[in-house]
Amino acid sequence: MITFLITIVKLLAIIVAVATVHEFGHFLASKLLKVGVDEFSIGFGPKIVQKKFKGTMYSLRWIPLGGYCAIEGEEATEDNKESETSYQKKNAFEKIVILSMGVIFNFILATVVFLAVYLPGNVATTQVTSFTEDSVLAQAGLQAGDIIKSINGKEVELYSQISNYRLDGDSNDITLEYERDGQIYTTTVEDARRIEGKIGISFKIDDQGNQTNVVELTGAGTSATEVGIKAGDIILSVDNVSTPDAVSVVNEIEKKPNQEVVVKVQRGEEIIDYSIVPEATEVFDLGIASIATTKSNISYAFIETVENIKSIVGSYVDLFAGRVSLDNMSGIVGIGEVVSKSEGVLNFFFLMAMISMAVGVANILPFPPLDGGKILLVLIECVTRKKVSEKVELTVSYIGLGLLLLLTVFVTYKDIVRII
Repeated sequence: MITFLITIVKLLAIIVAVATVHEFGHFLASKLLKVGVDEFSIGFGPKIVQKKFKGTMYSLRWIPLGGYCAIEGEEATEDNKESETSYQKKNAFEKIVILSMGVIFNFILATVVFLAVYLPGNVATTQVTSFTEDSVLAQAGLQAGDIIKSINGKEVELYSQISNYRLDGDSNDITLEYERDGQIYTTTVEDARRIEGKIGISFKIDDQGNQTNVVELTGAGTSATEVGIKAGDIILSVDNVSTPDAVSVVNEIEKKPNQEVVVKVQRGEEIIDYSIVPEATEVFDLGIASIATTKSNISYAFIETVENIKSIVGSYVDLFAGRVSLDNMSGIVGIGEVVSKSEGVLNFFFLMAMISMAVGVANILPFPPLDGGKILLVLIECVTRKKVSEKVELTVSYIGLGLLLLLTVFVTYKDIVRII
């Protein structure tokens, strides 16, 4: 019960922080552009405390599920159209600034938190210290101690840039630059892309920092979720091959993309055999077993931040490109599950940054009633030189809100089914 309450408190803290920063962006832009703000509220529902200052009511309310910034004239009415401090009196550029500033502040929050998380620790460099068996990098002539400098002409400074690299086109080969004893060499690495099996699980880490064979989370819409594997299950074997740790589980699963395997699971006192087909996934893999680390600095922390931003944006691109389905999405219940598994202050703030970034990207999508949808309407008015009628704007917003609510119900239902 205590763990559940702690999870709720942590989740609400993240929601309030991300939402307040987002709404503060709208608030600050409105104030700077001389647009009135009727109310700035943290939370919804009945008020706890209110204070009016320079024309704006500042409120703290009981329901900590976000907040709002009530901008004068954002919802056009006959009463506010003529006010000199109305949003409706501003030109297109000023409206776009006000509408986009919430997203910008979400990005700022995420960036600041990422930098704060990465700065104190160590980062993985591009200096290879060992190779996996049959490593394509070793076959291309690289040795332990070599430093990878670029891939297909793209400079890399940290391992995250290598692990997140996407190989475009049909070729599986890359041109790689590396440094050895102060000299720069160029080589061609063949078969840098391969197909491996994935079932969509992550594993618990023990007190010594080792990944165990105990399932921590199952991904929405993944093979593991579809067959019924749950958090807390212990994976004993894959196709009768013993799997005492996470590495052995992953190794056996990766070998058999699109092939049915039998995963033996212990759940409490019960032993269950699951027949599962690992999803074939294209991965960029150079066969690096270990990498040298170094103390982080502002430059390295910024690179890690950019890689996280690219990863989040890329997930949305994959969704709209059809490379992943809606089944892979998670809602507030799924986020709560991840929050419940996070431990330590740094992990908490890292998760907050990830959610802030995801909220920012989602809000800028050109879909009413999100900020991106409102910006789209402003741009349409610029092109057509004609104001979108209030009736059309309201209808589109209601339709968009209805679709968002349906999507929310769908992903929440999928999350609950997956967890229970």
